[in-house]
Amino acid sequence: MGSVDMSVRPAVPAAAPAGVPAGASRRGPAAALRPHIVNYTGFRTEFTAPRRRLELPTGYATLVFPFGGGLWVSRGGEEPSAALRSAAGALISGPRTGWAIGAHAGAVHGLEVNLTPLGAYRLFGVPMVHFADGLADLGEVLGPVGRHLPERLRSLGGWEERFDLLDAVFTARLERGPAAAPEVRGALARLWADSGSLALAAAETGWSARTLRARFREQVGLSPKGIARVFRLQRALRLLAAGAAPAQVAAACGYHDQAHFGRDVKALTGLPPARFAALRGGLPPGSALDRVPGRITSLLLPDEGAREQPVRTGRACRF
Repeated sequence: MGSVDMSVRPAVPAAAPAGVPAGASRRGPAAALRPHIVNYTGFRTEFTAPRRRLELPTGYATLVFPFGGGLWVSRGGEEPSAALRSAAGALISGPRTGWAIGAHAGAVHGLEVNLTPLGAYRLFGVPMVHFADGLADLGEVLGPVGRHLPERLRSLGGWEERFDLLDAVFTARLERGPAAAPEVRGALARLWADSGSLALAAAETGWSARTLRARFREQVGLSPKGIARVFRLQRALRLLAAGAAPAQVAAACGYHDQAHFGRDVKALTGLPPARFAALRGGLPPGSALDRVPGRITSLLLPDEGAREQPVRTGRACRF
């Protein structure tokens, strides 16, 4: 795996820098936080029509502060039905195996923080399964400073000041949060390097399967099988975006066959591979549409008049 520490943050291709969408400002965190936080993104958009995005499993955790404008989010294939407005304070999504739909009426304003799963565990100091429903009391996870953090961020005059405040808050948390188990770090790195190495990753920990699952759910938010499935999906989507044929992608990523690949992509994204690739339009990983470098995180869905509805799987919930 070279000299990159992949036990906390999976490596991303250097050739796929993150794009910055119009109306947004993006910055990396302070040096001490870089193993734990991927980036900060401030956004303010004013489109003339509603926008809908398909949000994909990435293996990362996300913290969102909505400052203004309605933001609707749902999982499981239902249309978003509940607005997450500035009064909601904050929204946290841990790593997940399901897709989601995010929508807004055209104008939306807020700030997003993308974190590695072990970074989120360290900085928030609670088991990652705590974020299964996505709604967070920041006073619970960040202490007294968290209760007023959304208002403090909103009141500041510019993105750099807001990013500096987040650096200060999270740096102060570094020594207070729990450290991830070395076994979890090693297994996570192994699975990122090769999502098909689940048995080897488990054996290297020396733990029982039950203990490994419990530790992963606590410190990552998903089971080892679940996070391996997400890592494999991301590799497959990168190859698909690069123009590889579905049969080639299936073979390269360890799916049993092309049919297995198609079923898994549809289960995790709501769309079959060919339709996903068509809607993606050839954008590379880390494009201006994506939230983190080197990953395919999002897809702009067609408008209400001619929209492509992903396959519904289960009940909707906010994340």
